[in-house]
Amino acid sequence: MAQFTCEICGAEFEQKSRYERHLQTSHPRQAVSAADLEKALKGVDFPTSREELGNAVDNGEVRDIIAQLPDQEYRDAAEVARAFGELRTHEKAPDSQPSKTGGQRAMQAPSAARFASLFEGMSFPASGEELKRHARAQASEQEMQTLEKFGDHTYHSMADVAKELHKVS
Repeated sequence: MAQFTCEICGAEFEQKSRYERHLQTSHPRQAVSAADLEKALKGVDFPTSREELGNAVDNGEVRDIIAQLPDQEYRDAAEVARAFGELRTHEKAPDSQPSKTGGQRAMQAPSAARFASLFEGMSFPASGEELKRHARAQASEQEMQTLEKFGDHTYHSMADVAKELHKVS
């Protein structure tokens, strides 16, 4: 009789090391994304410091990411996302980015954080039609036009939605 059972798929293992390897390879945890970060910062009043950002976040993984950001005053969520991107890529973003300059183009482009808020409370997996139906009550006309470009396949998480948003934008 197996001592260890995977809570996700029901696979059984005699040895703990094989069970742990199974979890790491078959069900890896998704890394924190920019959309997760922006969603966690919803409702935060800017400008604010890195310390205040960390105190405002409930999610421990996001709080750990924020602790790694540069210790500075952040004007808005876009500036936090920019710092997060630099942290992930280990490259400094150019100063001409919209989050740095406050460009109008950034205000017009669909935001991953805004789309994350449209799907708050959404149960995944979901089809493209289910996404549209869920978002319809809150989405602007432009956001619905963007959603119409989404493929009608199964989205397993907000990460899938963010990837599709990137493809159609």
